[in-house]
Amino acid sequence: MEARHPSNLISGRQTALEILINQRSKVMSYRFRLKQQKGLTLIEIMVAISILVVAYIGIVQAYPFGLAVNKESGDSTIASYLCQGKLEEVISLGYDNIITGTIEAKARLSADPTDNLYNFQRQTTVAYVDGSLNDSVSDLGMKKISVTVYYVNALTKKEKSYNITTLISRR
Repeated sequence: MEARHPSNLISGRQTALEILINQRSKVMSYRFRLKQQKGLTLIEIMVAISILVVAYIGIVQAYPFGLAVNKESGDSTIASYLCQGKLEEVISLGYDNIITGTIEAKARLSADPTDNLYNFQRQTTVAYVDGSLNDSVSDLGMKKISVTVYYVNALTKKEKSYNITTLISRR
């Protein structure tokens, strides 16, 4: 029998060289399979297109809603400016020159359909009030001025109103 050196015997274990060869062959096998696969399958393409369509539909549906919210915000701001402007105009007349009753009946602010103010209507009323802020028939030294602007809500398509009310007193 031939004597073997103990370093040549590895009981049930692979040598480092064998492990390296096995790993290299696995990598080569994987690279070979990747080179063989030239494109995508029909199912992969259909899944990708489905995901893109769902994302696109979500964006397309959100866009008109965003525009309507933006328009509603703009209309509300315009209504507040129109109320404030009319209120300042009436106050500038002075207490004695402000008549009571309906100063401005509800009417469109512009007769031109192409004008931005065409969709807005305004009503202005003035009333005498007493010390408890209840309407009064006689002049007790205070008047309540109320300005209301009406417009159509861009989201609900229903009429909305913006109201500012203030008091003016005799000096």
